[in-house]
Amino acid sequence: VSVSIATKVKMATAGLDPEMKKTFDELQNKMVETRSQMQFTEMQMRQRAAQVKHRSLTLTEIVTYPDDTRMYAGIGRMFLLETKADTTTRLEKDVTDFNQQIEDMKKNKEYLERQYKDSEGNLRELLRHR
Repeated sequence: VSVSIATKVKMATAGLDPEMKKTFDELQNKMVETRSQMQFTEMQMRQRAAQVKHRSLTLTEIVTYPDDTRMYAGIGRMFLLETKADTTTRLEKDVTDFNQQIEDMKKNKEYLERQYKDSEGNLRELLRHR
């Protein structure tokens, strides 16, 4: 016998006055929004990690080429001729920028996790004192 989440919420909020129910709904919405933001941040972190891996693999391959090799950077719908040094510099900068973005996203995710736990604790406290 499985009870749906909606049924549990109705049972939990059945004895609440309108003001407490409003607070309950706000906390619940905040938790849902925070969880969504956490999932989005995780997805962005995975994408950045894949980009770092791609740039790093490209760098390791480029190092084996002679210095006078012509290299092209894709910019929109065109290709721009670059020197090997310019290409290497650009790729290294991308890797460091992406790694910094990943670190920033980790900090943001930790903040969102704390916010989620706080909301969850507040929700439990509200239900305990109804």
